[in-house]
Amino acid sequence: MCHTVNAISNHRNYTQPNMSMGLVVSRETQHLGVPYYVDKVFHKEYKGAALQELEKSIESDYIDHLQSSCWKETQQKSDLAHLARLYRDDRLKQKVDSIKLDNCERLNRMVGRQKGN
Repeated sequence: MCHTVNAISNHRNYTQPNMSMGLVVSRETQHLGVPYYVDKVFHKEYKGAALQELEKSIESDYIDHLQSSCWKETQQKSDLAHLARLYRDDRLKQKVDSIKLDNCERLNRMVGRQKGN
């Protein structure tokens, strides 16, 4: 898998540089600004419609990942809140209140960008 097209099927491998696969050039999708990494010959292989299709796939995979991660974060926070109420534990309630839903925030920003375009 030395070219981006072969590995895009597993998007999570493309959100970080990967020297062993040659993914060292940083890019962002044009529409939503999703960061991803490609190999050095990427610009020769992907232009026009092929690039748009690839970036659409990257964005879709990224949004799917954010949705799943957001659901997990929300569920964990909800479970802890339930335990805090059940045991009337103020320290646990404070912990619940301090938990940030980072993936949910990222997802909301992505949805906002989609609506803006």
